[in-house]
Amino acid sequence: MIARALLLSAALLPLARPIVAQSVEYAAGTTRYRVSTTTKGSQTTPLGSSDFELGIQQQITLSLARQAKDTLLATVTLDSINVSGAVAMPDVSALRGAQFVSLVSPTGRVYSTRAPTNANPLIAQLAEGVARFLPAYRPGLKPGATWSDTTVGRVTQQGMDLDRTIVSNYTVEQDTTIGGVKAFKVARVTSVKAAGSGTPQGTPVSMESSSTSNGAFFLSEAGVFLGATSNDDVDLKLKILAQGAEISMKQNAQTRVEPMP
Repeated sequence: MIARALLLSAALLPLARPIVAQSVEYAAGTTRYRVSTTTKGSQTTPLGSSDFELGIQQQITLSLARQAKDTLLATVTLDSINVSGAVAMPDVSALRGAQFVSLVSPTGRVYSTRAPTNANPLIAQLAEGVARFLPAYRPGLKPGATWSDTTVGRVTQQGMDLDRTIVSNYTVEQDTTIGGVKAFKVARVTSVKAAGSGTPQGTPVSMESSSTSNGAFFLSEAGVFLGATSNDDVDLKLKILAQGAEISMKQNAQTRVEPMP
């Protein structure tokens, strides 16, 4: 669930004048962001059912530097992270100060990512989400423009090898302003399906999950990421193979990310 904290979010503010189609690229520079996620859910095991709630507060610094005409170096630094909830919380102190470096296109497409060299499994869990902190989009943004992306591949999460399919649909909605800055609002609807198996903590398990995400991100005419919102619903089933026992989980996560002064 820590990784899901890196799903993007931001406030929606009043409408501004229409923006005509523009070829907007991310601009070099450094911006700090506040990321807040609240997750509520329920878990069912052979021993019964229980509800849970988890809050994650993060501060992140994003630095973009031009490497070539078609390449930006994106460095994400996790300045602080605090986790709260009614159940036992993992120790996240080792995550503070972690840096994740990616090469991305001028419109946010990830070419490659390098996570810190660290044995802490939470670092590996965060790496993929952090690499995609900066939303990818299509050139030529204008109100009414739409596009879709599908990603199919294998990923490793928490000791499990998963086959995963991600389908995202985007719509450029009305233009808006964020903190007085004119911006594009891009609505995003994403579905994710994953299945696989592994031996987390030495226990053979299989897993199936499906999720849907509804949200939006905001991009200034000058190429500055101005935040996003996300509302995610997740269904997950985990089977402990040696025991034939099944654990199911349903959760809703609401995330907001905002630029900091």
